[in-house]
This record gives sequence, structure tokens and C-alpha cells, in this order.
Amino acid sequence: MNSTSDIGPKKQSGLIALAALLGVLLTLWLGEWQLSRGYDKDQMKAQFNEQMNLPALSQSEILSHREAWQFFNRRAELGGEWLTDLTIYLANRSHEGKSGFWVMTPLKLEDSTVVLVERGWVPWNPVDPSQIPDQVETPKGLIQIQGLISKSPSKMLELWGGSKEEGSETKTYLKSGIWQNFDLSTFENQTGLKVSAFIHQIAKPSEGLIRDLPVQGISSDKNYGYAVQWFLLSALIGFLYFWFQWIKPYLHAKQQ
Repeated sequence: MNSTSDIGPKKQSGLIALAALLGVLLTLWLGEWQLSRGYDKDQMKAQFNEQMNLPALSQSEILSHREAWQFFNRRAELGGEWLTDLTIYLANRSHEGKSGFWVMTPLKLEDSTVVLVERGWVPWNPVDPSQIPDQVETPKGLIQIQGLISKSPSKMLELWGGSKEEGSETKTYLKSGIWQNFDLSTFENQTGLKVSAFIHQIAKPSEGLIRDLPVQGISSDKNYGYAVQWFLLSALIGFLYFWFQWIKPYLHAKQQ
């Protein structure tokens, strides 16, 4: 029966060299991957800051040029009336390590255009996460907000079936304000509204909500740190290979 001891010295040396080469290549690739992720984050923040420095679009500018809704991360000043009864609480959204909800409320503008505003974050009840937060305040009447034109909310892993039939009824946005993920077509079909854009509200914490900029908390430091670690590991693998396979045998032979 063959064993590792039956492998000849040359073959064993070749296997060690192959393993070392694969280890070096893999760690180099992982280091490059972390560098690219860090670079992408830096680019994202630079583009965001560039958009933030542009003058805010007025409501009249946006309503007269509908393509302005595609200027993502551009500031916009809007006024209208909250459709409070259609507020959505997106579950399992975190802030500084705590779980909670993104609070999203439709805003009806002066010409009946509707935008969906991500108003801020609120913690959930740790005893009963299915309870709708009662500390969120929604002003009545005409209001003015400033926000960023955004894309649809990101999808999260669903921990329960959000649209499964329960007996003879089906969960809808109108029957339950808490959802794991937002689906635009479902929302429009069930409310009869046409959502023209998504807005991320910019404001100081108020109305029971915490508000951050979309890029807040995004940092490339960890990625660059991980890249350095992978590159050091790659160098270590290479050093150990040459030390044990070349340098140490050479020194040993020289002493004989």
C-alpha cells in the first residue's frame, strides 16, 4: 500500500513547490481583489461628494425636466404632503451595529407626482421586532424637505415569506407596514400610486428618526488593510518555501 513516504524526493519537492506557488498566487489575487474593492469605494465617495457640491435642484426644475429624476445622488428640494397611511418599514436594516427599520413614506408633490422618501432609521423593539415603531412622527399638511435622488432600496436576505397567503388573505403593503424588501410593482399595484423617484432625506435627527448620508460608514480602510495582510501572507509563503527548500538545505550542506 502506497504512503507519503513512498513519494520520491523530486516528486515531493515538486508538490511542495506547486502548493507554495498556488498559495502565493491565491493570496496575491485576494490582495488585488481587496485593493479593487477599496478603490471602488473611494470612487463612489468621490462621485458622491461631486454630486453633493452641485446646486440643489428645485421642484420646478425637476417637474419641468423629468429626466432629472435620473440624476442619482443629486440634491433636490421638494415640497408636498406625506401619505402617512402608506408608510413602509423595511426590516432588518442596521445602524451602528443595531437592528431596526428604514422608514419610507410617499410624498405627494404639488402636481400629484409621488416620490417615495427614505426618511431615516429607527430601532426596532428587541422584545417584539414585528411591532411597528410608535416613536416616528409624521407632520401633517404641506412640508418642505431636502433629499438626494436615489435608487430603489437594496434587497436583503428574506427571513420570512413577505407575500405568502395566510388563510384566505394575502399580506399587502396596505395591511402590514413592515416588509423585508421593497417591490415597486407590488406597491404601485396595491396602492394605485405611480412612484416617480426615490428620495433619501437629508436632515438632522428629528421626528424620532436617525438620518445619515448614504455613503456614511463606507470606508476603504479595511479593504486596504486586508490587502496588506494578504500581500504579507503571500510574501511569507514565498519566504518559507525558499528557506526550507533552498536556503536551509544549502546551509546544511555547506556545514558538512
